[in-house]
Order: sequence, then C-alpha cells, then structure tokens
Amino acid sequence: MLTTGYPPYPGVSRHAKWGLPVYRGRRLPHALEGFAAPRHSWERLVQDVLNGVPPAQAQERKPPALRDYQRPRVEKMRAAYAAGAPGFLLADPTGSGKTAMAIITVCGLPVKTVLVVTKLSVVPAWRAAIDFFGTGAQRWVVINPEQMWRLFEHPWHPLAALPVDEAAAIAAQSGVCRVGFGAVITDESHILADPTSIRSRLHARIVRPAQGERPWWLRLSATPFTAPHETKYVADLLAHVTGGEEPGDVDRSEYLEWLRERGFEVNVDAGGRWHHVDNAHDVDRVKELLYDSAVGASSSPQELGLPDQVRELRPVELSVEDRGTYAKAWREFRRAVGLATGDEDEGRQAALRRVQRASFLKVPHVASVVADLVADGYQVAVPTWYLETVHALCEHIAWELKSRGLPDRVVDITGEDVGLRERKRRAFQLGRCLVVVFNALEGINLHAGERNVDGEGTNATSTPRATVVADVLTGGKRPLQAEGRTSRDGQHALAVYVYVPGTTEEAWLARMLRSAANTQALARASADARALTELADQLDAHAGAVSEVPA
Repeated sequence: MLTTGYPPYPGVSRHAKWGLPVYRGRRLPHALEGFAAPRHSWERLVQDVLNGVPPAQAQERKPPALRDYQRPRVEKMRAAYAAGAPGFLLADPTGSGKTAMAIITVCGLPVKTVLVVTKLSVVPAWRAAIDFFGTGAQRWVVINPEQMWRLFEHPWHPLAALPVDEAAAIAAQSGVCRVGFGAVITDESHILADPTSIRSRLHARIVRPAQGERPWWLRLSATPFTAPHETKYVADLLAHVTGGEEPGDVDRSEYLEWLRERGFEVNVDAGGRWHHVDNAHDVDRVKELLYDSAVGASSSPQELGLPDQVRELRPVELSVEDRGTYAKAWREFRRAVGLATGDEDEGRQAALRRVQRASFLKVPHVASVVADLVADGYQVAVPTWYLETVHALCEHIAWELKSRGLPDRVVDITGEDVGLRERKRRAFQLGRCLVVVFNALEGINLHAGERNVDGEGTNATSTPRATVVADVLTGGKRPLQAEGRTSRDGQHALAVYVYVPGTTEEAWLARMLRSAANTQALARASADARALTELADQLDAHAGAVSEVPA
C-alpha cells in the first residue's frame, strides 16, 4: 500500500475493496520508496492483511520505566477494563506522560487491534512512542481525525472516489468501519466536545458500531471540558457509574436535562455561560463520577509533584492613533460575537480578520517583551493563532534582538512546513536559536531538558523557558495547551500574556482566563483555577474603570 501523493507509476492501481493505492510486485521500486506505508498506519494494516502477515510476537525486553505516579494510573486503567467499564478518561496535566501510560496500559489488555486518533502533527510522535513503549504483539493504527473517513466503507457510495469533504460527510452519516478495533485511544479527546461535528460523528461510528462489540475507549486530555455540556463524549462513563442508560443522540438542552437527572445543577448566568465558581456542586459531581470512580483519573500538578504554572499579565501602551484603530477593531468584533448591544453589521469572520489586522499594531511591542526575556536569560516560545501574525512576529523579533546585540535567529513552526518542522524544533531545543514562533498548539515539546532531542542521546538545553501569548481570541483550552508546550515533564516555564489595556481585548482576555479556570476546575486543578480567576479579576477591576469596556 502507498500513502497519498505518490507519482504515476506502472503497476499502481486503487484496490477495489479497500480503496487504497496498491503496488503489486516483489519489491517496491525506488521511485515509490518515499510513499511506502509507514509503521502503525492504516495503509500498513491493510497491506499486512492482504499479504497475510501475522501480528508480531511480543518482544522479550525489559519494560520502560514509569514514574512513581504513573504506575497506579496504569493499574487503574487495566482494572477498569477488567471490571467491564466501557472506557476511561485520563485527565492528568500536560506533560505528565499520558501517551506512555496509555500505550503501556493497552499493551497489557487482551486486544489485537488498536486505533489511535490524534492530531496530524502528533502522528509521528505516537508511532515512535508505540515502538518504544509497546510490546509489538498488537496491530496499531495511528490516524488523524480528518482522515478517519478512510476507515469506512459504504454499500453504494465509493468513498475513495469522492471529494474528501463529501466522503467524510457520507461516512459520518451512514458509513461502516471496515475493521473492528479492540481498543481506541483518543488523544486530546476534547476535540470531540462538539458532538455535531463530522469528526465526532465519525468517531462515534467507530466506538459505537451498529454491529459487533464496542471497543474499549481510552480518552486522554489535560483539558477535557470547559463546561458540563462538553461532557457528552464521556456520557457512556457517566451512565456506567450511575447505572443508567446513555443519553443517545440528543441535543444540548436534552443532554443537560440528562445530566440534571444524575445530580448536576448546571446553573448559568444571564448570558447563558457556566462558571465553576457558581457551580461548585457540578465540579464536585464531575470529580465524584469520573475521577474518584473506576472510570477516570485526574490530578493537579501539585499532587504529581510537578511545578505550578506561573503567569504574568503584560499590558502594552499603543500610540493614541494606533490605540484608536485597535479599539475600533475590537468593538466590531464585540458586536459580531454578542459582547455588546447593537446591530451585528459585521459577520464573525470579517470581524476576526479586522482584529487580526489590527493586532499587527501590537507586534513591535510583543517583540520588545520577547527581547527583554531573551536578555534575561530565557528561551522564548511565542504561540499565536494566525499565520500572517507568525511571519510578522518573526520579522520584528529578529530585528529587535539584532538591535540589542542578541542572537537574532528566530524559527517559525506552522502547517506550511511540515517537512522542516522537526528540524526547526530541534534548533530551538538545542539552543541554536532562542525564539520560536508557532501556531500549532499541540504535539510540540519545547521544554527545557527534553531527553534525546536528536535521537542520538543529546538533551535539550537547560535554559529556562518562557511562553509569550500575544493573541487572546481563543477559549479555555487553547491557552492551557499553549502553556503546556514549555511547561511539561516536570519543567517550569513562565507564561506572559500581552494585551492592550482599556480596549475590549482586556475584557476578552479576562473572559478567556475565566474559561481556562473552568477547564482547570473540571480537571481537578483547583489551585490553578483560583490563580486564573484572580488574574481575570485583576483585568475586570481595571476594565470596569474604563468607559470603553462596559462593566
């Protein structure tokens, strides 16, 4: 089997049953070697099935060492399987080693075929981790959510011949998964928080097949929920613990009623938003039903002996003219998303683009903050959400560093340069450059002291890391994921949030921090939830005194 992008070549055709490109011959020609099916891929599984290759035998080797807090987690997950639980939610903090715990757990289960659903950028890391932590006795398929449709067939639609979006929609509606998996691991399982999305519907058809047994489903996320309505992807676990029926295909209001029947209150404010401070009972209920029961586990960084996350708010002052332009763009965004009264004269996306363009006015100030941190002895990671902002920040940061006589090499990591991504990451980790700007918030390790960065035994520099967050157009999970790029594996990293005071951005940042506090409260990190809430209170106290932001 070949991966996508292969060149035309004699002997290559699409397999009638599996819909994948296949080359028939004794040996793969040199021109096609770069498109060979990688280990632990869907293509490799199909190739092995067609060639009659049996699963490998378990390797006789000493199992990799686990940290002290990881061993009880593995035992609890295996106990959940043995007790007949439909799955498990592992919600330990970012950098606690959930990947290793998941692989070692599943390798000890009597299942033959395992599916891992993870972000595209993390697929290679998962394949390498399976080789390192696995036993070799199971077949593994690692796939990203946007490719899940390829696991399906349809009785009358040739999915492989259709446009991707159309094929995915049909598979999500009425497709049949070609393989029965014994276990499914969903990495960053909060990607399923919206049950109406194509990825959630495809995933549901895998873990709840119309025929055959359900696979055991292990969910991994350091940021599983921001509010109770996002718990629907663990409804099977809640039903198992409470002894009731699963809610089935219901809308949001019906699902919230289902939760109330199981002891939740789900009180919301006048704007329809849920806050953990006003819903302590719901937070306790999540802990009771998920983490303190046999179907889940979560701990705060303090409980695992990991350092606290330290955050700073860094206001920057624009010129009068620039501040007027910036404030205007934010006012338009506020109208578009309902943060202020008045007619919605802008569409949401148009308003977002206006804020993005206006954010260029802040770029030189962000560059100055980054250069200050480099001068103070930090290596700095700068997450942002827009590709154009990545390029602008790289240019301004390099200029600012050079003007101060500091090392001025800056690397960027985006979806444009998948082939160079690891090389750039290594350059930062090994200290060849001191700043990285990126818009991929998951699956990148940027922490100090990372072991074996280059595959040849070289560790990352021990230079302290700092994360500078310049964009706040996000919810409660993304900033925590961004912080987790440098704060992981027991390493501390400072997080600095840059904003323009006296504009709607200040109020939006406060709202984002409160959303992140909700996420942490529902993940059993109550101390961090309080710290985030205190930062939001600081911002609100200042915003309340500024007429540009309504109290």
